[in-house]
Amino acid sequence: MYLSKGDRTPVIIYSKSTINEIRDCIIENYGQIKYELPFINAVSVEIPKEKITKLAAHNMVGSISEDAIVSKTPINPSAKSVKATCGNFEEDIERIYGSTERGKGVGVAIIDTGVSPHYDLIKPRNRIIAFKDLLSNRDRPYDDDGHGTHVAGIIAGNGYTSGKFTGTAPCANIIAIKALDESGNGTESDILAALQWIVNNGHYYNIRVINLSLGIKVESPYDDDPLIKGANAAVRYGYTVVTAAGNNGPGKCTVNSPGTSPLVITVGAVDLTHSDDGYIKVANFSSRGPTLAGDTKPDIVAPGVEICSLDGKNLKGYAIQSGTSMAAPVVSGVAACLYAMRPDLTPAQVKQIIVQDAMPLKREDRFAQGRGLLNYRMFLNL
Repeated sequence: MYLSKGDRTPVIIYSKSTINEIRDCIIENYGQIKYELPFINAVSVEIPKEKITKLAAHNMVGSISEDAIVSKTPINPSAKSVKATCGNFEEDIERIYGSTERGKGVGVAIIDTGVSPHYDLIKPRNRIIAFKDLLSNRDRPYDDDGHGTHVAGIIAGNGYTSGKFTGTAPCANIIAIKALDESGNGTESDILAALQWIVNNGHYYNIRVINLSLGIKVESPYDDDPLIKGANAAVRYGYTVVTAAGNNGPGKCTVNSPGTSPLVITVGAVDLTHSDDGYIKVANFSSRGPTLAGDTKPDIVAPGVEICSLDGKNLKGYAIQSGTSMAAPVVSGVAACLYAMRPDLTPAQVKQIIVQDAMPLKREDRFAQGRGLLNYRMFLNL
């Protein structure tokens, strides 16, 4: 889906060299640039439809992509509020999560609907150490949807309110970039601008992990996909990018972009709430591979059904949501834990450690589960 405004179309323009080569031409002939994206040698701008062909013929323009709509990836439209007695995975997993040192000092960037200052993130110390609002330019952390706050709790909630429910990295710091609106939607250029902000500022906050609980249906060839270009560039800049597979299952070839990138960690969802026959199953909604290029995706699966985390509307409350949006941050927290213990790791090494220790699920094929279920017991050895 593309967002067209009258006779103007939002596009992402890639330079054959640097954006300096095309900036003046675009401003003079086509209008104000929305975002400059030097990390992928691109800019985003709205231009008249009839001028796209002419611009594409410019000798310094490499290619042009339409600036499509990107959405969050829960399966239910809104969170269900619950009391602090809600269940959360298995008891031994909660015990493993309970270490107060996990992820200490590591920054996890969440590109989402924002993050509310929930007590489990700001007490006894405020761990929302940076907030960037690309949509309204507000200074203080907020979340007018709730999705980003729920994701943040799965990564870094410390159980301050409940005394029980914590994320996989309860001592990690959160850097929240609001790029999705109150309905959970944004544009590809908004996501790319968030990634550019991380590339520019990540060293100030020790950002090592980027969580993308969002996506878009794959409609472009791999080399032309804006989100994949951005995610791949972020990995090459040294960030581990974790992304939701999408909720388009159970059909094959349904993994969202940027989850089809071979460089990111793509996470599908399992259902730990229903295993009547003794077997853990991949959630029916979880997107399956292979990718259009034939690669195995997702890389791994994690809990994503009826997950209890932070309520973005109640700063002392909890809520339940389902989706691969909930599975991805489980893995993002694990990556933060690894970086806290071994800061010298590269994104490729973090991915290898997480994926190679996964537990294969019986009765599930590789295009549903990747290498298998995230191995929680690996925490015992960190």
